[in-house]
Amino acid sequence: MNFSLLKLEMATCGLAMLVLMLEAFVQRRDRRFLGYIGAAGLVAILAWSYHGGFVAGSGFDGIWVNDLTALYFKRLFLIGTALVLVMSVGFARQLEGGVGEFFALLMFACTGMMLTASVNDFLMLFVALETVTMSFYILVAWLRRQQQSLEAGVKYLILGALSSAFLVYGITFIYGTTGTTGFAGVAAFLKANAASAPLKIGLLLVLAGLGFKIASVPFHAWVPDVYQGAPAPVTAFLAVGSKAAGFVLLLRVLFGALLPLKPTWVLLIGALAGLSVLYGNLAAMPQRNVKRLLGYSSISHAGFLLLGVAAADVFGVSAVLFYLFAYLFTNLCAFTVISCLAETLPDDERENYAGLAQRSPLLAAAMTVALASLAGVPPMAGFFAKFLVFTAIISQKMWCLTIIGAIGVVVSLYYYLGVVKAMYWQEPRETGAITVTRPMKALLWVTMLAVIGIGVFQGSLTRCALDAAATMVK
Repeated sequence: MNFSLLKLEMATCGLAMLVLMLEAFVQRRDRRFLGYIGAAGLVAILAWSYHGGFVAGSGFDGIWVNDLTALYFKRLFLIGTALVLVMSVGFARQLEGGVGEFFALLMFACTGMMLTASVNDFLMLFVALETVTMSFYILVAWLRRQQQSLEAGVKYLILGALSSAFLVYGITFIYGTTGTTGFAGVAAFLKANAASAPLKIGLLLVLAGLGFKIASVPFHAWVPDVYQGAPAPVTAFLAVGSKAAGFVLLLRVLFGALLPLKPTWVLLIGALAGLSVLYGNLAAMPQRNVKRLLGYSSISHAGFLLLGVAAADVFGVSAVLFYLFAYLFTNLCAFTVISCLAETLPDDERENYAGLAQRSPLLAAAMTVALASLAGVPPMAGFFAKFLVFTAIISQKMWCLTIIGAIGVVVSLYYYLGVVKAMYWQEPRETGAITVTRPMKALLWVTMLAVIGIGVFQGSLTRCALDAAATMVK
C-alpha cells in the first residue's frame, strides 16, 4: 500500500490532533489562538502540496486516485478551512469551553473533504462523505443552549441520516447487481450489460444522497433552518466546503461509474438544475433574514453548478470548478461580515443592516462586493463564473436551461440589492460605530480582493480549472 498518496490528508488530520493536545497546555483565555495555529498549519500544508506533498497516481486496489482534479479540490478545501479558522477565532471568544475541539472538528471535516476529492469507489465515497457529515452534525449544534442552533442540529442530523441511508441502500443495490463497488468496474458492467431495475434504483438512491450534500431541489429542506441556526463560521464552511465535497463526488460518479449512461443522466441533472435555479431564487425573494436569504440563494447556486454538470463536457466541468473557487471567496466574504455583526446586532434580520454603511463602511463595502459577486455583476468573480456556465450550456444548445438561468440571474438581483439598499439608503437604528478586530479586517480585505481579483485576472484559475477538468472528462 502506497501511503504516500495520503500525505496531505495525514498531515491535516495530524494537525487537528495537535490542536486538541495543545488545548490541554494553553490557558483558557488564550485558547482561541489555537485557530491561528490551525490556519498557519493548513497554509503550510497548502505550500507543501506544491513541493512534494502531493503524489500523483492511484492505489489501494483502485479505490484511490490522485490526479489534477483531486489536487485542485484539496487546495480549495485547505484554503477554505484556513480562512474559516481565522473567522472562527472571534466566535471562539463566546465559548465557555471546547474551543480546541471546535477548531479540531473543522480540520477533521477538511480531512474528510480532501478524501472525497480522490475517491474512486462507492464504499470509499461513503466513508469520506460520512467523515465530513459527522463533523458537521456536531458543529451545526455547537451552541446547544440556543434553541435555533439545537433545532438546526437536529434537523441536519435527521435529514443527513436519511441521505446516508439512501447512499447505503444504493451502494447495496449496485454491489448486488454488478459484483463490484469500484467506479471503473461499474462502468465496465454498464458498457457490457443493460442497466437492470435494481441497478437503476441503486444509482438513483446514490444520486439522491449526493443531492442532499449539494443542497439541490428536491433535497434542500434542511438548508434555510440550518443556515439560520448554525454559528456563522459553521454556516460559511457548510456553504462552501460541504457543497464542494458533494460536487466533486457527483462529478466522480457521473464521469466515472455512470459514463455509459451519460445521455440519461444529462436529462436528469438538467431538470434538477432548472428546478434548483427557479426555486432557490423565488424562495429567496420574500426572505427578511440575511442568513436564510443566503441559504435559499445557495440552492440556486447549486442549480447553476448543475447547469455546468449538465453540459457534460470539459468546458462545463471546468466552469463548475471555477465557479466553486469563486463561490468559496464570495461566501466567506459575506459570512465574515455576518460573523463580525453577530456580537453587535440582535439577529440577522435585514432591518438590522439598515445604515450599516454609516456605522462601518468596511463591512458594508465587503457585503456589497460579496452580494454583487453572488448576483453575477461584473467585474466580480461570480460574473465570470456564471459566464463560463452559460458559455458551456449554450455550446450544447441547451436553450431552455439558458433561459431559466437568465431568469434566475435577473430575479436574484432583486433580493441581493434589497440588502444593499438597506445598508446604504436606510437610516440606522443605532448610530454607534461597529468595531472590527484586526484579524477580521484582514480576512475581509483578503476575501474582497480575491473576489475582485479572480473576476479581473481570471486567466490562471481558468487554465487550472480546465486542466483539472480534462483529467476527469476524457
